[in-house]
Amino acid sequence: MTKSAVRRLQTVTVFTARKIITMDPSLPEATAVAVSEGRIMAVGSLETMEPWFKGRAVTVDDRFADKVLMPGFIDNHVHPFLGAVLTPMEIIAPEPWRMAGGDIHPAANTPAEYEARLKERLAARTDKEELFISFGYQPLEHGRWGRPELDVIAPDRPVVLFQRSFHETFLNSAAMAALGLTEEVVGDHPQVDFAQGHFFETGNMMVMGKLMSTLLKDDWYRKGLGITCDLMRQGGITTAADMLFGTISPDFELAAIDAVIEQPELPLRVVNVFDGRGFSNRASGRGNGAPDAEIDFAAGQAAMDELLGKDEGRVRFLKAVKLFADGAMFSALMQMNEPGYIDGHEGEWIMSPDVLAEGVKHFWEAGYQIHVHVNGDKGMDSVLNALAQAQGAKPRFDHRFMMHHVGFHTNAQSTRMAALGAHASVNPYYIHALSDTLSELDLGPERAGQLVRSQSILRNNMKVSFHSDFMMAPLEPLFLAWCAGARVTRSGQQVSPEERLSLEQALRGITIDAAFALGMDDEIGSIVAGKKADFAVLEDDPFDLDVDRLKDVRVAGVVFEGAVSMLGKPAASIFGETGRMPVPEPTHNPLDVSQCCHDVDPCGHLQEIAAWIHAMPEDVLGDHLPNE
Repeated sequence: MTKSAVRRLQTVTVFTARKIITMDPSLPEATAVAVSEGRIMAVGSLETMEPWFKGRAVTVDDRFADKVLMPGFIDNHVHPFLGAVLTPMEIIAPEPWRMAGGDIHPAANTPAEYEARLKERLAARTDKEELFISFGYQPLEHGRWGRPELDVIAPDRPVVLFQRSFHETFLNSAAMAALGLTEEVVGDHPQVDFAQGHFFETGNMMVMGKLMSTLLKDDWYRKGLGITCDLMRQGGITTAADMLFGTISPDFELAAIDAVIEQPELPLRVVNVFDGRGFSNRASGRGNGAPDAEIDFAAGQAAMDELLGKDEGRVRFLKAVKLFADGAMFSALMQMNEPGYIDGHEGEWIMSPDVLAEGVKHFWEAGYQIHVHVNGDKGMDSVLNALAQAQGAKPRFDHRFMMHHVGFHTNAQSTRMAALGAHASVNPYYIHALSDTLSELDLGPERAGQLVRSQSILRNNMKVSFHSDFMMAPLEPLFLAWCAGARVTRSGQQVSPEERLSLEQALRGITIDAAFALGMDDEIGSIVAGKKADFAVLEDDPFDLDVDRLKDVRVAGVVFEGAVSMLGKPAASIFGETGRMPVPEPTHNPLDVSQCCHDVDPCGHLQEIAAWIHAMPEDVLGDHLPNE
């Protein structure tokens, strides 16, 4: 008997490290990993992998001799479009923000600090014809900066300030003139204070409509997408899932990804999950409508199906769809069961239970993986009921139905989730950012202390992973793992310690279990032979610092499919370096929810922007789409 044809022997690079944390329970630690053609060939030590070296050209790379390697981190719920639009703005906020290159913009917490930073940034931009757009203004901390005040410091250049919630803008006279926002155009709009240059809620749509052509230009949008990618690299992320792909325009979004990520060969993989409502309404010629508005999911699926199988380079299209249940956590508009809210206000639906059930039914029967945005326990009931109906009509196995965010749910719901085969990708940032405020104003200490109960999910033998929902939380997976593991609020209080995670559990949430949520745990998420050679390079060993100091672990760089990309200097989380975090001001007005039910929620922001774009009389996307 003759042997079959022998495959050409590849060249091999062996990376040695102080320690390799594999996230593989069969071989949890190693000191060397062999890589060939973008994939892992062997894991262990130099001695154990010697059999692979025979007949191959081998390079031993010891640049990580004093570093720790982990699987490349995975953020399975981000919104690159929002990052691309917002990060080029001059960010002056009540909290520090990390920027491209690792610089941290310091917080401005007083009117004097805000004025100094604003004047400093204005002086740094010498082109007075260019729109000066800043994000992060918070009147409660920064004082009054309306049209009269802005005219004093910038009488001859257009200035636009976005309030921290993104739902309000303040313009000077030059900006109003440049954008054509005259008294005749604005009229008597009830949500515009013309004298103050203040445009809010629906009035803000007028400003966004005028700005959108600027924000979508290549020199703005693609610059912002590049900044967002750099922030991911600083966080050790090698795979990110766009959890609302196609909301604006698939062609526009893909062209930008190709130009910014694929062509320069950035160390990042983008995994696209389709926006179920956005694709469906665009395909059927409808607007978003009310939560109970009918949606033609079949039309949306047909458009999605056309993109399946078109994976190329760093871009993947999953047979997966994103749907919605209830409103946002920061605005306290999640749907809550009894006893509800302290002040008696009601939450909001993004998709009514009937519409959500119809969407789940359609995509379930089509064999799609389903991801659902859900925050309150009443919202969770609507999702579980929809899943139970679909499962009862057509049983499926290993369907990986994913609950996203999961702000508050009960133990009984954890049990039911497990029985139906669901899992969760949660935002543990809610614990740090919101527990204190919701305890006092909305839910009381018991329920507010039990936000994002990850240990309950694990106790019921489900998988739990963590996401940033960028720009809700920073692109820092180790910080998110710390939020879930330590459960420390802004005031320094530890809440529901029974829901804390071990170090191993917390790290799984940003590696192998995050890959599981995307159905990609056979390719990424652990350092195992045959998988993609994606690594996070760490300056510190998480097992030396333990779960309570994960926020202090410094990222030194990444390895993407075998290619090394190091940072200029190692960086811990913003909170680890400054003791403060970007936290949107959790203000809400339950009496005015009719204007917007997604305040400070990235998913909602993105769908709002899409609605504004598609409602405009002019085609603002047309000039930015690739030629056929």
